[in-house]
Amino acid sequence: MNAMTANENGSNAATPGEAPDKTLVRMVTTVQQVEENYRRFQAPEDARNLAYWRGQFWGGDGLRVLESETKTYRAQQNETFPILDTIASSLAMDLPQVEALDQRAHAYGVPTRGEDSFFTGKRIAASLNYFATEDDLDDTVHQMVLHSLIFSKGGIAKASWSASQGRVVWRLKMPWEVFFDPMARRMGDVNWAFERFPIHYDTYKERVESGVYRRPSKEIKPDTYPRSLIEDDVSDEKEKDLRSKGLREYVNIYEYWDFRKGILYHFTTTPSELLMVAPIPWSNPYTALVYNSGIGRLEGVSDATLIAPVQRDINELVSARREMVARLPRRVMIDRRLFRSEEEFERFKNSRAWEPTLIDPPPDGNVQGAFYVTPEMPTTFDFNRHLEGQRENVRYIPGTGDFQRGEVANIRTAAEANMIRASVEGRMNVRVRRTVKAVSNLFERSLECLRWAVRNPDVSMIDVASLHAQTQSDVDVFTFRQDLLDESFKFRLLPFSPLMEDKIARRTALERLLPVMSGTPVAENLNWRELTREIQDAYGMRPSIVTQDAPPPPAPPGGMPGMPDMPPGMPGMPPEMMPPGGMPPGMPPGMPPGGPGGAPAGLDPAMLAQLLGGLAGPQ
Repeated sequence: MNAMTANENGSNAATPGEAPDKTLVRMVTTVQQVEENYRRFQAPEDARNLAYWRGQFWGGDGLRVLESETKTYRAQQNETFPILDTIASSLAMDLPQVEALDQRAHAYGVPTRGEDSFFTGKRIAASLNYFATEDDLDDTVHQMVLHSLIFSKGGIAKASWSASQGRVVWRLKMPWEVFFDPMARRMGDVNWAFERFPIHYDTYKERVESGVYRRPSKEIKPDTYPRSLIEDDVSDEKEKDLRSKGLREYVNIYEYWDFRKGILYHFTTTPSELLMVAPIPWSNPYTALVYNSGIGRLEGVSDATLIAPVQRDINELVSARREMVARLPRRVMIDRRLFRSEEEFERFKNSRAWEPTLIDPPPDGNVQGAFYVTPEMPTTFDFNRHLEGQRENVRYIPGTGDFQRGEVANIRTAAEANMIRASVEGRMNVRVRRTVKAVSNLFERSLECLRWAVRNPDVSMIDVASLHAQTQSDVDVFTFRQDLLDESFKFRLLPFSPLMEDKIARRTALERLLPVMSGTPVAENLNWRELTREIQDAYGMRPSIVTQDAPPPPAPPGGMPGMPDMPPGMPGMPPEMMPPGGMPPGMPPGMPPGGPGGAPAGLDPAMLAQLLGGLAGPQ
């Protein structure tokens, strides 16, 4: 945490009516009990899953076998990494970005861009996208998805303001670094959360001298760099080297968020010292991404936990097969009388296949009878069949079905193939929806941090002029600052994965929808100019929605047969439906653009260009 964790006036005094000693004892007791519970019950599972992801199967399974009891034949067939990597790569690929939603009734009639609420939302979205680019949010989201596949707590990301960098940052937290209220079943219902993080001892002294931290009554000494709570389960040679050298340059700080009281605490446990008390600057900064619900608890069930037992069985099978192959080869027995000495036998045994060997023939002259090859040892266990069954099982658990591997048999119709594909995609769509919610929450938290920083420039050290120069070009700095503080807007998350949105399929659906929509009575009430703007905003360019069919037949002179001539401004036609310059040539007076019901698929492109305000054109 930076200096921004202090309250707005720089004071870190306790709130009125609060008993700091009792509060500190309660928080320290909670921290010790929660960490001990995690160390005893959850740490071995997280350590095993992390070791399996790293490919350390036999050393990270937590069996603690003695060296004298270790198996000679230890083989492995890694099924964990490709499964988890495939899921993570399909869910998080590109840089997440947001765009403002246009909630205006009309896109015209606004005097300037500075007064248009839609462009105000675009300016705020541009700032959030700038933070996402600078902080490499795509890497953070990919790691967040991986954490949700490996750890039961899921991927936990924290949005905060960095005074040193002058922008919003998103940081992933390991499951042994942050803990939440165990009574809550949703992240929005937690009453408290605490996080353990190390800071350098010089940074700690700077915070004490600057008044961010209280001066403790007992001396706080730096301790060994605390990498994790499960250092005994996860091997880390660098950490062992630091501990052996006694590198004591860091202090362990606990950050406790009391959301019920709206207070933020910083303290240490050894010794128990309360360092800072401040109002919470923004709402819950943590976002947890959990794919498989744990039912009745905040934590879930990770995919690595589900496939770990099957992965171990696979490793046992391939190890047993290797042992059987090594112990059951055919043996060769040779008559001793073929060789005159042990040296000749050693030369024969170590000779190459193309080197001739001199032997003494047996008395009967039958050299072939002096050799005997033992028969093949039978085994009743079919390793290949059992191994294939376990491979199918380990891929079925996380949803990697036969369809995705191209191994579906007995499919006769396209409907059957679509049914199987839909069942597989249904499981992935649940993950996509939860990923979108989590990433959208990251942007919402970042906007809260940005507005807090603008309201407290002395503490946040924000440079609004620099941010304006990086992201804006249509308004001045003062207008931009007021937009950040006063304006509220809604945004949507742009697709950052092919599973979220297929632009080609979306365009194809639009091409099929427009002719149907134009041939219905609803088309008379459509504002085609606004529809064109909507299409242009959705695709970034004008899509090719006009098919090159034959031109419509010319209208009979004098209007439609049996009906009197109608003036060009037919009553009931909204003015916005009139194309610029009046009705196109060759169109009967009073008829809606494109004939009865709207613009048909066979409309000439030049005529549609006039209808849509000149926005149509070749791609």
